[in-house]
Amino acid sequence: MSDQPFDQNTIMGTPAVDADHSSRRHAEVSGTYRAVVLVASTRAAAGRYPDKSGPTAVSMIREAGHECVDPIVVADGEPLRAQMQHFLRDLPVGQRPDLLVTSGGTGLMPDDLTPELTREFLDRQLPGVMHAIWAAGLEHLRTAGLSRGEVGVAGRTLVVNLPGSGGGVQDGMSVVLPLLDHVFQQLNGHRDAGHRSPAADESVATPVAGFQPSGVQGDHPVDRANSVVVSARVTEEPLDAATVQATAASETTGAVVGFSGLIRNHDAGRSVTELDYTAHPTASTVLQRVCEEVSQEFPGVRVVAEHRIGRLGVGDSAMEVAVAASHRKIAFQVCDALVDRIKERVPIWKEQHLEDGTHEWVNL
Repeated sequence: MSDQPFDQNTIMGTPAVDADHSSRRHAEVSGTYRAVVLVASTRAAAGRYPDKSGPTAVSMIREAGHECVDPIVVADGEPLRAQMQHFLRDLPVGQRPDLLVTSGGTGLMPDDLTPELTREFLDRQLPGVMHAIWAAGLEHLRTAGLSRGEVGVAGRTLVVNLPGSGGGVQDGMSVVLPLLDHVFQQLNGHRDAGHRSPAADESVATPVAGFQPSGVQGDHPVDRANSVVVSARVTEEPLDAATVQATAASETTGAVVGFSGLIRNHDAGRSVTELDYTAHPTASTVLQRVCEEVSQEFPGVRVVAEHRIGRLGVGDSAMEVAVAASHRKIAFQVCDALVDRIKERVPIWKEQHLEDGTHEWVNL
């Protein structure tokens, strides 16, 4: 990845920038990546219908804070192979995208050959990610399992095949985007997959106002290490505080502070029976970004944040946050800051059902 913008002129032509491998590596672990979206559709390439899947993917990538040129629409088969050859092989290593997403060509039509073409370029496959994409799709469409996509790495580029529908792209990108930092940490050889690499940037994260590292934490390298977002997700599954806190803990952390946001049976003097939580399609991406932002402000912490959506009853947990650190004061401080920012920034809304049969939206 280059520190320069990923210019449209790199498409099947002369690269617009001339970045070396070291600058690419530094940017990869900073949490901002360059992406390309290839739309495989013979009909869309011929102008017979407007493609919507490509713009959906580009919008979600940009919303997540990454760089992405406008979608490139090509016919199925050889035109798609030529573009993949260009971005994954012909460009200098430092000019290649970090993420290459294709949409379309994953079905059973005679010219649906995107997975076969993709396998020609992959060095290693990631079947678990593809299974996660299928699972996300099956929550909305029973035919989602018919998609024959591939996910893997070609050199230092993550390649993802998605269906040619807007909904399929939304489901797939909601799975892939939160994984990018972990993927590139591992590609850079760091086992503790978080959002930054000490090897790439030894500087200590800038603390927020009121935080004095020397007064709270010790001088051990662990206390000055770059922080890690262990997990950040939006889910319909029940949340478990003990599991979340155990996930945040490690051998280097002496304190784990957790927050459980529980459903209470009252609000402003009225009796509440249950709540419905609804999330915007970008909620998972925004949650990941918020966790990364907070963790960058505090060195040496491990963060886990989960938010539940769907119908919740009184006593259920709607949000679990856990922060692990060497010392309790910093863990308390980070947990408090993170919960506040999640409530302010993550697009999740709740509808309260009251005992008198009425209901109302909160924080909409």
